[in-house]
Amino acid sequence: MNKKALFAGFAAGLAGGAAATLLNAPASGQETRKNLKNKQVSAKLASMEIKDNAGQVKESVKRLVQTAKQEVPEKVNSLKTNAALWKESIEPNVKTLQKEISNIQHTVEDLQETLPQPPGSGK
Repeated sequence: MNKKALFAGFAAGLAGGAAATLLNAPASGQETRKNLKNKQVSAKLASMEIKDNAGQVKESVKRLVQTAKQEVPEKVNSLKTNAALWKESIEPNVKTLQKEISNIQHTVEDLQETLPQPPGSGK
């Protein structure tokens, strides 16, 4: 399809629609221009407010990223340090518990050997 012809058709349709709208408008030309100007000012104010809000959001995101870049590595290092300290602090208890478990297993084995076997157990 020819782009120039499409654009020309679009422009002609737009011009015709605008002309028809203006001719059938319920208000006078002066009132219509005044309304359009007011709407233009309102649209500009709204776009400036949106732009300002977008700038504020952008700045907030930048600050959040900067804070995260500073604090996350600190928290990770703190967690690693605390985990290492906890592991060191429980190490003696782990060894003691392993010895106790081993002693209990030996005691159970000794009891099994010394207790009389019930009849028909096969031993």
